[in-house]
Amino acid sequence: MSNISPNDEPTRLDHPPLSTGQSLKQYRLEARLGQGGMGLVYRAYDTKLHRSVAIKLLSPEVTSDPDRKQRLLQEARAAARVNHPTIAQIYDADEQDAVTFIVMELVEGKTVRQLLQNHELDLLGAIDIAIQIAEGLAKAHELGIIHRDIKPANVMVTPEGHAKLLDFGLAKLLEGTLVQTTTGTVCVEDAPAALTQSGIVLGTPAYMSPEQVRGAKVDSRADIFSLGVLLYEMATGRAPFQRDTIMDSLHAVAFDDTPPMREEQSHIPAELQRIVSRCLRKHPEERYPDARILVRELRVVRRNTEAGLVQKTSLRQRILDAWEYLQHQPPSRYAWFAIGAIGLGVGLYLSIARIGSGGLFLTLIIGLLLYRHIRNHPQRLRELLVRKIAKIPEVRLIRFHDHQVTVVVDTAVAQLYGRINHQVNLCNRKRYWGAPMIVSIQHDLSEEQFSKMLSDPGVQYVRPDVVS
Repeated sequence: MSNISPNDEPTRLDHPPLSTGQSLKQYRLEARLGQGGMGLVYRAYDTKLHRSVAIKLLSPEVTSDPDRKQRLLQEARAAARVNHPTIAQIYDADEQDAVTFIVMELVEGKTVRQLLQNHELDLLGAIDIAIQIAEGLAKAHELGIIHRDIKPANVMVTPEGHAKLLDFGLAKLLEGTLVQTTTGTVCVEDAPAALTQSGIVLGTPAYMSPEQVRGAKVDSRADIFSLGVLLYEMATGRAPFQRDTIMDSLHAVAFDDTPPMREEQSHIPAELQRIVSRCLRKHPEERYPDARILVRELRVVRRNTEAGLVQKTSLRQRILDAWEYLQHQPPSRYAWFAIGAIGLGVGLYLSIARIGSGGLFLTLIIGLLLYRHIRNHPQRLRELLVRKIAKIPEVRLIRFHDHQVTVVVDTAVAQLYGRINHQVNLCNRKRYWGAPMIVSIQHDLSEEQFSKMLSDPGVQYVRPDVVS
C-alpha cells in the first residue's frame, strides 16, 4: 500500500485522460495506486532524478475554474516548503496537456484507517503516531500552512513505524495578512469558508473543525481539533462525530458534546482524556494554541503510560539475571573483568596511600573508562538488545548481520515499531565508536523465507513456540 489518500466520504470526480505507460513531463506513470480526494494517484518514475514518486492527477472537475486551478498549484508549491520527517514531501506541481498534477514523495506502508480496520493499533501506538503528526503540524504552522483534512486515510505508517501525513499538496495556504499571536497561533483575517465555489468540502465531515463546518475563519487550531478527533479514534476505535449521513456528521462536529473516551475504553489514562478533550473544544481559543505544547504533553503521557505497562524487576531477579549473564561470558570477557578489578584495586590502594588528588582523579577516570568499555562493549550491547526485544511477546526471531538488526514479528502492530526502535536507540546512545545498529522489522514473511532465515548463522533469538 502506498500513499493513497481516499476520502472517507469520497466525492464523484471525472478522471484525467491518462493511463499507465504515458508520461507527464519527466514522470512516467507506472501503476495506478487508487483514487485520492481530488483525483487519481499513480506510482510514477522520475526519469531525470531516477526515483519513484507518487503523482496525483487532479480531476478536471476540480481544476475547471482557471483561478481555482492556479490557487491549487500555488498552494501545493507553498506546501513544498514544509520539510519534515513526518510530512510526505511535495516535489513538484505542474500541468501538461490540460492535466494538472502534483508530484509527491512515494510512501510505502499502511494508513491509520487500515491499521484500525485490522486491529493493528494499540494505545501506545496511537500516542506515538499523534506525537509524530503533531510535530509535523508544528513545523507547517510555523510556515503559515494548515492541512485542513487530517483523518485516518491521510496518515501513513511505514514498515519502520514512522508516521507520514499525506496530501499537504492540497492544504490551504493561509491567505491575507498572516498574524502570529502572542500565544503562538497562526491565523489570518480573511480565510475562506469551508465550501469552495464548486461545493466540494475542504475536509472530511467527521474530522473537520467546528469553524470549518460553519464557514468561519480557520487557523492552525483547526488542525489541532482534527488531530484530536484522529487520536480519539486511534485510542478508542470509534470516531466521536461519525454519523450515518454527512449532514448529521457536520451537525455533530458543530454542536454535539464529545463522548468521554473512558466510556469507550476504560483503560484510557485520565491525562490522555484531558488532552484530547482540550483538542476537541468547540471554541478555538480553548484549544492548544500551539502544536508544540501538545507534543510536550503527549510525550509525558506516553512515558507515564509505558511505565505503567512495564512490570518492575525485583532486586532478587536483577541479581539472578546478572549471575546468569556472568555464567555465559566468553573467556576473553573475564580478562576484561579482571583488568577492571585490578584497576579498581590500584585506585583504592593509591587513595589509601594518599597520593595527590590529581593522580587519584586520573586513576578514577581510567577506571571509569575501563568500566564503561566493558559495560558498553558492542557485543554486550547486542546481547542486551536481544534480551530487551525478546521480552516482547510478538517477536518471533532476531537476527544480526554486521550492524543490521532484523526483527521478525507476528503482526504489524504499529506500537511494536516504536518499542523496538526505542530499545535500539537506547543501545546506540551507549556506543563509544563504530556504526550504530539499524533495525528492520518484518511481519509478512512466507514460510519458506522464514525457514531460510532460521538457518542463518546470525540468528540470536527464536521464540520457543516457533521451532517446537
